[in-house]
Amino acid sequence: MKTRKLISLFLAGAMVASMAACGGSGGNNETKAETKAETKAETQGETKSADSGAWYEAVDTSEEANLVFYVCGDAPKDEQVVEDAVNAVLKEKINATIDMQFSTWTDWAQKYNLTVTTKAADLIYVANWIDYGTLSAAGAFVELDDMMEKYAPDLVEMVSPDALNMCRTNGDLYAIPNTWAEYTSPGVTYREDLRKELNLPVPDSLENFEKYMDGIKAAKPDQPLLAVTTEESSGTQIGFDAAWAVLGYKYPWVNVKGLDYGLTANYETPSEVTDYWFSDDFVTDCKILKSWADKGYWSRSALSDTNNSESYKNGLCVAQVAGMNPNKQITAINDFATAGEGWESEYIAYGEVTGAIYPGHATQNGTAIIRGTKYPERALMVIDLLMSDPELNALIQYGIKGTHYEIDENGFYKNLSEDFAYEGFNTWNLRNGEIKLAQPTDTKLQEYFDKYAALAAKCKYPAVNIYDGFVEDYSAYSAERTAVMDVMREYLAPLQAGLVDDVDSAVEEFRTKVKAAGLDTIRESYKKQWQAYCDEYGYK
Repeated sequence: MKTRKLISLFLAGAMVASMAACGGSGGNNETKAETKAETKAETQGETKSADSGAWYEAVDTSEEANLVFYVCGDAPKDEQVVEDAVNAVLKEKINATIDMQFSTWTDWAQKYNLTVTTKAADLIYVANWIDYGTLSAAGAFVELDDMMEKYAPDLVEMVSPDALNMCRTNGDLYAIPNTWAEYTSPGVTYREDLRKELNLPVPDSLENFEKYMDGIKAAKPDQPLLAVTTEESSGTQIGFDAAWAVLGYKYPWVNVKGLDYGLTANYETPSEVTDYWFSDDFVTDCKILKSWADKGYWSRSALSDTNNSESYKNGLCVAQVAGMNPNKQITAINDFATAGEGWESEYIAYGEVTGAIYPGHATQNGTAIIRGTKYPERALMVIDLLMSDPELNALIQYGIKGTHYEIDENGFYKNLSEDFAYEGFNTWNLRNGEIKLAQPTDTKLQEYFDKYAALAAKCKYPAVNIYDGFVEDYSAYSAERTAVMDVMREYLAPLQAGLVDDVDSAVEEFRTKVKAAGLDTIRESYKKQWQAYCDEYGYK
């Protein structure tokens, strides 16, 4: 989804971009949720005492509230037309209006931060990928717990306690997440047409992936195999996990943002931390990747290649193993259909193999109220209505029915005007899974989501994204962290890419260098932070 501000963290064997998210208190959160559940019926009974039965009519809204709602991205051409339609309903219901403000995608990060620090808005889109955890901990947003029952009873009913708990920082609620469970489960996208043509196994394990690649290489020696690109953050190469990601077939922690610095923790036992870099498995895995590099699965110049994003689309590789997710698979399906070459794309999420699968973190798309607003209660009422009221949700997400969209004979959304597209206000934070209009391409995507949801329900922590809720504080070891990053770029990346002559000696050199750079100092503090996080949430 769109441009992302990356925060450099290490992912097990590789350093990857880890999005800031919120921390919280598990025991305290559960107590708050239970208390709310016990009192909700009584509270809602009081708020629904008005003649019409609408909860908001029991709230004093005599003073008009004009609120600024800040979102990321570019404004649609018909912004004002749709805004006026939304405000006509809000004005009638709760005597409030919203003024949508947009960041544009060219300088959105600077504008976003300025909006928060200068309190230039009342409502704001928040996400783990734009520092929600850091900002909420710093007091940028209004704490919502004490207002939820009276000013957002529909949200109390709609949003699960688990989802709300994931939006807590130090035990307090600062954001309302959307209610559409979106699975961004990483995995492998591959050419199904070639697999069927050559009668090759489905690449659903390391062994079968190798057989798939070798089979294509033998039958079509001129076919490029695997396009991989060095991961980057803030313009600095931080490791080579573009091929390393395929180890997600073997370990459930490879493609998550849970532990770093060569430490690992499985999803089912998150508080049990193990050392990967100094294990025999690390050496074995490095040798697997070297054997694949020697076979020519990827270019010998892979560490400097940064422009391979279009390779799969253009038929210049037969699989992608890093940076993939179900949404990108849908894009690949559509791209192949447009190409008209008879290509087929298929997708396997690593979690289907390991059993560790879960939706995106609740803070992936949410709404917060900026501290200092004159109308915090009315702002929360606006969030409630925009998410729960079908008329308002349709207006804010799709525009005016009959002008900007219609619903076709199959019940799908159909755009009628380029002046306001699907989710034209970029309000992914206001998605309501119960009333969200589907597009034709969503059918296949929902098949993936349904499959993943069934698997997620069997996990120890059903539908809870443990890893993305952790925020590292490296202020006490920033110098050592920089030194370790330098070692990773110089010594770990070639190992991960299989571009070393002798794996055993290269591993020993990496281990010696990374220790000397201060790894032990980092790990001591990092493990304490991780353990404290697990203790707070009850992740054992």
